[in-house]
Amino acid sequence: MFENQTIFNGNVVVWYFVKDLSASVDWYTNILGIKPSNNIDVAYFFPINENTKLAISNRFKASDSNVLPKSVALDLQSDHVFETHHLLKEKGVQVQEIENPVLNYHEFYFKDLDDNLIRVHGFA
Repeated sequence: MFENQTIFNGNVVVWYFVKDLSASVDWYTNILGIKPSNNIDVAYFFPINENTKLAISNRFKASDSNVLPKSVALDLQSDHVFETHHLLKEKGVQVQEIENPVLNYHEFYFKDLDDNLIRVHGFA
């Protein structure tokens, strides 16, 4: 059935569980500067690019066991990683220091209101 075809269509949705949906919508809108493109009763969807969305929901939570993570890490690439770090700090976000693990690749992490991890990376 899937010979010579991919089973995926190229669209990606990263799901985060949040406790307070309204506060989280405001946080993502104000901190990341993106507005939700649409919503259903229990989730809001933020466009990252034409094929990628961030979904936040106060109902869809992974298992509480240690087997499944609460969320995956959202990883955002920036062409201006140092300026992005500075801008987030100015907005009051507690960001980790910028790391340079290899060559011209730089990254840093911060968390949303529910401790969901977000990485920003770029090449400088």
